[in-house]
Amino acid sequence: MTKDKTIYPDLSDVHARKSEGRRQAMRRSLGEKITIVEAMRERLAPLKRARESAEAERRQSKLLHSKD
Repeated sequence: MTKDKTIYPDLSDVHARKSEGRRQAMRRSLGEKITIVEAMRERLAPLKRARESAEAERRQSKLLHSKD
């Protein structure tokens, strides 16, 4: 009985792009990095508010149901 070898896809192009992205990130100034992080925070703000709202609704629902 022979063992089947798992064949994995060639990811060398993915690894190369990741490495290049890391090199580019290292070359950025601190100011550029801070600007990028601030932009990410702004884009994530609506999602964070929605999550916090949903959590508050769940807590409120638990309080209402625990009084029954």
